[in-house]
Amino acid sequence: MTSRFLPAALAVLLGAGPALAAEAPTVQKYLVEAPASANVPAPAALAAAFPTGFPLGLGSGVAYAGRDADGSILLWAVGDRGPNADAPNYRAAPDAKPVPAKFFPAPDYAPSIAKLRLKGDAVEVLEVKPLRTAEGKLLSGRPIPAGTTGSTGETGLGPDLGVLPMDADGVDPEGIAVDPTDGNLWLCDEYGPFLIKVEAATGKILNKFAPGQGLPEILAKRQPNRGFEGLAVMPDGKVIAAVQSILDVDGKVKASKAPFIRLVELDPATGAVRMFAYPHDVAIYKKNADAKLGDLTAAGPGRLVTVEQAKGADKVMRNTVYVVDLAKATDLAGKTAPDGSALETVADLAALEGLGVVPAAKKRLFDLRELG
Repeated sequence: MTSRFLPAALAVLLGAGPALAAEAPTVQKYLVEAPASANVPAPAALAAAFPTGFPLGLGSGVAYAGRDADGSILLWAVGDRGPNADAPNYRAAPDAKPVPAKFFPAPDYAPSIAKLRLKGDAVEVLEVKPLRTAEGKLLSGRPIPAGTTGSTGETGLGPDLGVLPMDADGVDPEGIAVDPTDGNLWLCDEYGPFLIKVEAATGKILNKFAPGQGLPEILAKRQPNRGFEGLAVMPDGKVIAAVQSILDVDGKVKASKAPFIRLVELDPATGAVRMFAYPHDVAIYKKNADAKLGDLTAAGPGRLVTVEQAKGADKVMRNTVYVVDLAKATDLAGKTAPDGSALETVADLAALEGLGVVPAAKKRLFDLRELG
């Protein structure tokens, strides 16, 4: 696979401060060279078709990790829940209601973090560490049981299309950032959504925050598989995560007019949490539920860089990079619509502001598609 780094965003990522120059950026591609030993082994049923296993994917999130002795750039990366594909809906019995299903050709794969080195024109994978519970048990990316925080309602199907056991500890990591206080890592997950702190040396979970368990309960209303998509650790140590899309507060998300996506700030030192409204590009989309955010990067106190990426009503894909300023943004905690319902039922930003809610400010930097 390839990774793309843009000079303006990369300068921020590498700790050079908000180097958001007006000059036109260019795109560089770097081939990620992972050894065959890092491949995900195929189970016996698929070994003949995939004798070397499945290539390891590490592109869900990337974070700066310093420089090597020779000046090479070091990076932390994280992969998602592992090889999977959409499957037809599944019925547990002939008269049962069909439910969404996912095909997991390597169901025992453990989502992993990796140390990378960017040198010359390539990115070398130096080490891969699977994620583990605090007790050392390997995690998996299999779906979480129905009725449990983080469940997407999906049924996992294995290589033989048999139903896989659910995993109460299942994770689907999407973003990664380094904690400046101790060098350990923060991950965000789109199942829960969860915020997870892991030990960099071992991949073991040190702490995990979930809706109703350290995070606002309303976050459990995320659309399935659109939980936290990106996160950043700010200079003061606070962790900010982006829900990928608007929340589904009433089960009618396709008709929702919600003009914002939630950003969540956690202060690990105190447990204090705030939420902010990111104003997505409403006019672009056929429906507001199509809006999606990608990763986040800290760009100085109260400032972030993010990418809004989705197909518009014109069927054109956009990957637009924005600077986000939280300086004047209102904490959404305790804020509701006039009828007491969630703010997502308010149809436009003007109405939100009439309720005393100031969204985050944002400024367009560039669109990756326009840069080729």
